[in-house]
Amino acid sequence: MLKVVLFAPIQTSLYSRLILHGLLRDEQVQVIGIVVRTPWNLKRMRSEFSRDGGRLAQKFIQKFLLREKAFSGAKVDNLAVAAQRAALPGANLRQLARQHAIPFQSVRDLNEEKCLEFLKKIAPDIIVFTGGGLVRQAVLDIPKLGVLNCHTGVLPPFRGMDVVEWTAMVNEVNNTGFGVTLHYMNKGVDTGPILLVKKIELNVHDTFASIRMRLEVVMVNAMLEGVHAIAASSIRSKPQDIQDGRQYFVMHPRIKCIAGQKLAKQLSGK
Repeated sequence: MLKVVLFAPIQTSLYSRLILHGLLRDEQVQVIGIVVRTPWNLKRMRSEFSRDGGRLAQKFIQKFLLREKAFSGAKVDNLAVAAQRAALPGANLRQLARQHAIPFQSVRDLNEEKCLEFLKKIAPDIIVFTGGGLVRQAVLDIPKLGVLNCHTGVLPPFRGMDVVEWTAMVNEVNNTGFGVTLHYMNKGVDTGPILLVKKIELNVHDTFASIRMRLEVVMVNAMLEGVHAIAASSIRSKPQDIQDGRQYFVMHPRIKCIAGQKLAKQLSGK
């Protein structure tokens, strides 16, 4: 039985809840803990503002106020539709933890001593990371097998931020394409050993928004598939060569407009 701890950015995260729901249904997996990072602290707000800038307000509205309603009107597969398919129970992770008698811990930072002590006490085989900020080496060293993350991009070519947009900007829509990568985390940015890469097929009507919504659903499935395969000892990770890719950073809005035009042009040729 694979002993798993879930890391989540907020209690109501659809992505985190869908993954937890899937893990609880896997007979080869035992969820032994849930750690949620509280959003209401100055350090986190400063960190996310430095990373996301003006987009932080939009993220706040979507994740904390709109939640599932943020997907209303979307004509592509998305997390809200996936939640309906799965008959997702509970309104938040704390409720699910209580229903299944899973130890639950709320922390200001995933790297703080409170979190480290919690993890050392329950000794997980693996940590499933679904968001919550940077994870430092002290955390990475605790689980027996490592910390799993699903990256919204194809590794190793596209590491870092806004890689959906950068894929179009550097004219790789028809070559590398769009997908997600399940990998073990290490001290680098998206440089850990790769377990799975899942790509999607696009159509001429796709936009960055629709691509991201579709990829989020693929991420849920890839994470669950990977954890199940690890529990069954039927998958092996493949180390990345740092030279095979590059790290991208947050894209300026003006550059994103150009990338959108390139996306439309590249998709029109499909």
